Amino acid sequence: MYDRRLDAILAAAQLGSFGKAAERLHISTPALAKQVNTFEREHHLILFNRSRSGVNLTKAGSLLVDDARAIIRQSDDALRRARAAMTHNASDEPVRLGVSVLRSARMVLDLWQRSGKRHSGIRLELVPLPDDFATFEHTARHLGDTVDVVACSFIPSWWEGSCNMLTLCQQPECLAVPRTDPLASKAMLELDDLEGRRIHVIRHNRGGLDAVRDLLESHPAISIVDIDCYELSTFNDCAESGDLLVSKPIWDDVHPGLVNIPVNWPFSMPYGLLYPLTPSPSVQRFINELGQLNRKANTVANTMARQDQQQRTISDRLLQ
Repeated sequence: MYDRRLDAILAAAQLGSFGKAAERLHISTPALAKQVNTFEREHHLILFNRSRSGVNLTKAGSLLVDDARAIIRQSDDALRRARAAMTHNASDEPVRLGVSVLRSARMVLDLWQRSGKRHSGIRLELVPLPDDFATFEHTARHLGDTVDVVACSFIPSWWEGSCNMLTLCQQPECLAVPRTDPLASKAMLELDDLEGRRIHVIRHNRGGLDAVRDLLESHPAISIVDIDCYELSTFNDCAESGDLLVSKPIWDDVHPGLVNIPVNWPFSMPYGLLYPLTPSPSVQRFINELGQLNRKANTVANTMARQDQQQRTISDRLLQ
């Protein structure tokens, strides 16, 4: 519906580099530069100031990028309305939840089914996704085309302008350790435990939590292995090599040879749903209802935690 070269322009504008934008879109740097250059020539524009340190938008480029975001949203909305017109009732459209091994949406499905009611007639349809990151990112940046929502952990700034986000919880950053490794028996890992070890960590500005990488890089006794994204091969590599991998509890069951161990650090990442900037009525109702269910579940959990703490306090006093 819109000129796909706008994706390259928006990525370069956000990241300040043709090379980084090409990595995000999983194309070569020359290919991305060609898309930008041909767009500029065709429309007689100069969108970027180019230098050895990167690129930044010209005044014309800033105006175009602001309008391009609106154009993409309008295009996605037009496609949604066209699809809705093919059904008898747009509000009866199914909500298509993309799922895969790395993005199983188990937490979302458990929360959705917990209430035991019909959820106002909302029909949830599971759509299988491949686990290669390029496909996932393309799907997530074009939600509403073949998939409406995906569940994952996310850095909000990575997806800003591409989709909406619903945070359900915070996922603590942990380390995936081979089950045969002595560290696998520990209840909690300290940074001292990691000395002399190789840890696979997502590169800076690739959608991971940069603060974790910064901390690990500050310890010279820890070796960093760069990864560009999380795919099943990432987990296979660590299981075979004996290396460690920055991970999350939602990936507990991804690989049978790895176990997630908490680390004594304060880092976590939001987990929840990505959904279209202009959601259909069914998707919006799903998001609203899921948010309400999550708030109720958190209220119950907090109440039970307080009651448990009160009971322990009473028991301690009786034992004194």
